[in-house]
Amino acid sequence: MSLAERDGMSDPHLRRRFLEGMSRAANTVSVVTSDGPAGRAGVTVSAMSSVSADGPQPVLLVCVHQESPAAEAIRANGVFCVNLLRDDQSGISDVFAGRITTVDGDKFSCALWSRLETGAPLADDRLVAFDCRLLQEQAVGTHHVFFGAVQAVAPGTGPDEATGRPLLYSDRAYGTPARLEGDGAAAAHRRLRRFNTRDTYPDQQLDNDLSQAVAARGTTLYLRGQVGQDLETSASVAVGDPAAQAEQAMANVAQLLREAGSDLGHVCKIVIYLTDPRYREPVYRVVGRWLRGVYPVSTGLVVQALARPEWLVEIDVTAVIPDGEDSETAAP
Repeated sequence: MSLAERDGMSDPHLRRRFLEGMSRAANTVSVVTSDGPAGRAGVTVSAMSSVSADGPQPVLLVCVHQESPAAEAIRANGVFCVNLLRDDQSGISDVFAGRITTVDGDKFSCALWSRLETGAPLADDRLVAFDCRLLQEQAVGTHHVFFGAVQAVAPGTGPDEATGRPLLYSDRAYGTPARLEGDGAAAAHRRLRRFNTRDTYPDQQLDNDLSQAVAARGTTLYLRGQVGQDLETSASVAVGDPAAQAEQAMANVAQLLREAGSDLGHVCKIVIYLTDPRYREPVYRVVGRWLRGVYPVSTGLVVQALARPEWLVEIDVTAVIPDGEDSETAAP
């Protein structure tokens, strides 16, 4: 057997070890689309990388399996768009990966689309997108490597454009990155469709970082509803002042979380009870300041009365003790 023949043979053991090793890598998830004379097509990919930002135009590459209809569409159309997905868009990834079938059988019906320079479909809701003309392509093994000259970059347009996180694929499962500094506590949990109340309620003077849903990691921690009451003496404070009562309630929450082995960064849901809707803005401003950058889920209710007539606001919090922490070592 010649050396060339031997080199052309596949080593099944090396292949298996290679696939297992590569499963440990964390890759961003994108939907690569194309449209033109050869028709419209799209596919989910995790092999996408920057090549160079210098030159006449920036260049990136994507790898598409040779059996995907998108591979032939990209070759024939000469254009493609890389739509980088957010961490709350795994459903779109599953559709274009063929794991989920839409009711009408059209993959593109799972999202809304527009176009940029090349005419390739651009996801209206994305983390970011790169519109490309095909610069070069090469067949390697079972995949086509497409090099794209970037014609335009479309920033995110989702509800959390400024702070959205990419959808990752690693260990054969979806995930999202967690920062090791700054807002690492908030990033430990998946906070979906983040928004700020200044955008939701432009007519109100509010600035609360919230989410539509939170997928928490850790041991669930339920706090008793906190009011304007000193934890040590049980004395009511700030009678007649809803903002000051909210301040005391949030201070109580922070203290109880510390004693349980957690902190404000691991708050997942708050429920705010008010005895008068006029208290909403002053109370929410206080809560928003305490929970800046946390993005919990929030529910607000107006009730007829609380347990004591002098209490104007009650704040109910659900948090977690983060994974890796031992709650038994917390202060009593």
